[in-house]
Amino acid sequence: MIDYKDYIESVPNFPKEGILYRDIQPLLENRNVFNQAINEMYSLTAIKPDYYVGIESRGFIFASALANKFGKGFKMIRKSGKLPDGNHTLVSTEYDLEYGTDTIEMKPGSGSVIIVDDIFATGGTMEAAENLCKFGGYEILYKLCLMDIGIKKDHDVKCLIKY
Repeated sequence: MIDYKDYIESVPNFPKEGILYRDIQPLLENRNVFNQAINEMYSLTAIKPDYYVGIESRGFIFASALANKFGKGFKMIRKSGKLPDGNHTLVSTEYDLEYGTDTIEMKPGSGSVIIVDDIFATGGTMEAAENLCKFGGYEILYKLCLMDIGIKKDHDVKCLIKY
């Protein structure tokens, strides 16, 4: 059994004083550990989706790996202005950050989804992504993250690593 915490580097005072940053790069650098993490993230969900939805930007890594490995589609949630409108009308939602607000967007559609990100912290981004997927016409099966850094204690996001 792999102890994934051995592959997460803790960086004090980054990106600012008082923050303990959990760097996932060592996990991603090791092909075998990354592959096992994807397999175990997959096993956290009993019902499989039509799509894995990745939250910009590191959520793309895990959602696209899950989609590719398990034969499903991949959809992106991006910050405002990063997706072309093309023939689709984008759906968007604004949400609160520690010091302001941000907006995320995605193409609307249908089908079942699992929303994926790398780190679950306060839950604000995941909640916004959940609202966006619902508004966009998707059925949310699960919310999934590689790591829960332990800020919000009571939540329904499935996480492989817990601090």
